[in-house]
Amino acid sequence: MKKLNLISGVIVCLLMGFVSPVNAQKYKSVFRDLTWEQAADLAQKEGKIILVDAMMQARTLEDQKSREAAERKLFSSSGIRDFCDQNIIAIHIDMGSEAGKAFAPKLVMNMYPTYGFFMPNGDILGVISPFILAKKPEAFLETGQKAVKAAEVKRSNKRSIIFEEIGYKEALVKAKKENKLIFIDAYTAYCQPCVMMVKNVFSLDKVADFYNEHFINLKLDFGKEKELAEKYGTRGYPAFVFVNGDGKLVHLAGGYTEAEPFIAYGQEALKKAKGIEFFEGNWNQALEKARQENKLIFMDCYTSWCGPCKQMAQTTFVDPEVAVFFNEKFINVKVDMEKGEGKELKDRYHVKAYPTLNFINTEGAMVHCVVGGMNVKELLEQGNVALNGKGVAFMQHEYACGNREPEFIETYLNVLDMANLGEEAQQVSLNYFATLDRGKLNEEAYWNIFVKFVNDVSSDLFQYVYANQSEFISRYGEQPVKRKLSAVWSIGANKFVHEKNGEMVLDKKGFDRYVKWMKKSKVEGWESIATSARMLNAEKLKDWKTYIDLGEVQLKKGKVSDLILYNWGLRLTQNCKDKTLRLRAARWFDEAAATSAKRETEGKGNMMSFRTYFEKLAEELKQ
Repeated sequence: MKKLNLISGVIVCLLMGFVSPVNAQKYKSVFRDLTWEQAADLAQKEGKIILVDAMMQARTLEDQKSREAAERKLFSSSGIRDFCDQNIIAIHIDMGSEAGKAFAPKLVMNMYPTYGFFMPNGDILGVISPFILAKKPEAFLETGQKAVKAAEVKRSNKRSIIFEEIGYKEALVKAKKENKLIFIDAYTAYCQPCVMMVKNVFSLDKVADFYNEHFINLKLDFGKEKELAEKYGTRGYPAFVFVNGDGKLVHLAGGYTEAEPFIAYGQEALKKAKGIEFFEGNWNQALEKARQENKLIFMDCYTSWCGPCKQMAQTTFVDPEVAVFFNEKFINVKVDMEKGEGKELKDRYHVKAYPTLNFINTEGAMVHCVVGGMNVKELLEQGNVALNGKGVAFMQHEYACGNREPEFIETYLNVLDMANLGEEAQQVSLNYFATLDRGKLNEEAYWNIFVKFVNDVSSDLFQYVYANQSEFISRYGEQPVKRKLSAVWSIGANKFVHEKNGEMVLDKKGFDRYVKWMKKSKVEGWESIATSARMLNAEKLKDWKTYIDLGEVQLKKGKVSDLILYNWGLRLTQNCKDKTLRLRAARWFDEAAATSAKRETEGKGNMMSFRTYFEKLAEELKQ
């Protein structure tokens, strides 16, 4: 009977899920009765991580027994037990207690009850729910082993991204000064991935070194920075915003990201910030690449001494919007027109001014051209004109086919003007006016075409305007009309030096006839126009003695402004090599500097004083 009762008792125990007293004695809890601070100190000393059972205190005794049973069952596994002994300092934290409230931020918005793995400094390494473990206990080791490996990585990394303690506007100033991009870690409150980026990615040496070297790093709460969030189009967080010193978006990425792809975001931003990617190869190779990719060639024709060329290279070409557009749509080629094959390409494409921006098709034919420095908006507009097939070549074809619609003519003239095809634009204008009643000049739109494009002093149209100038003065004002008339007479006076057999030659008889014509036509200021033309002729002929003789006559008459005198000095300093002539000119600037200084002393100086410029010119001419 006693034997039967003993067997029955064992069966009942087994049915209730209890182990025998012998097995129960073998289990010893992995959890220690320590505070977080004590556990952190011990883990630091022993080189371990911390396991926290983050839970609420059991409401009933049954709940407590159930929790203890589940814990005993999980940690009785030899594999888990051995793992904990080797790597873990385990503690319980009641999240309803004061200690739990202080600990809660370390969970980084993870819900409890949960098992969490932590570094001694509080960085979270991973979490796993007890509800998952009830179904899949092996998941504990998987999560724990990942946490141990993550801890090893953290221990071997000592550096973090250094974020500037400055505002957005200050960062823009610093970025411009240091010629760097700004990396903005755009976060919001209660964003778990934002916090995890800081703890797990920004704190890696290779990430920190890369970002600290290449960027001005800034942390901004985009939950508060509503205007910036709208400006840069951020929707989810964390967002990684890369901007230049002008505040323009260069690259945008986001979401929790591991180290390598996160570094790749920065590399992509740096690549984009370089601006337009110019093809490295000869012209024929560029054409072949254009054929293979079925793209137009964008050809930047420049010279080393061209100021606007340098300005575009430093501003427009590196603009993020321009870079994305041109790198995607074109094969981009940069050619110095004074070196190598640039000399031949200069003649082939009739490049006469800088910068000239050509758009070339796969057969090497020009489809569009613009001349002169351009801002971002203008360059993008012209790029689209070329892509849409509405460039200068198309307009020339339309004109040749007989299109004379007013709207087309106006557009065509502007395209020719931008391509620096002034003579062609003038001929189109004259042909157009020949089909119109002269009374059209009383309409401002047509008058503007005349002012902008007609510079042929011999044309019937110009002579008509000159003969009826009083009528146009009454309509458009004396100064604008007289300025246009004087400009055209001056242009005509400057057309008598030509190249002949490799030398510059003056058509003196033709020039003299022209001067007589101006006098007979009673051109206002004809003598000044003639003198200026003679000086320009002398400059073209490199006849610096005549240039200086004429200049001295003008100076004695007192009709030379400081600006004109300064321009004379620049030409002489750069081009005249005769020491005797240079000394004669130096006296001009000594006297001009003294006069300017006297005016300043008497309080009669202009806001724009040339005194220092005159002194410098005098010094250079004496050398």
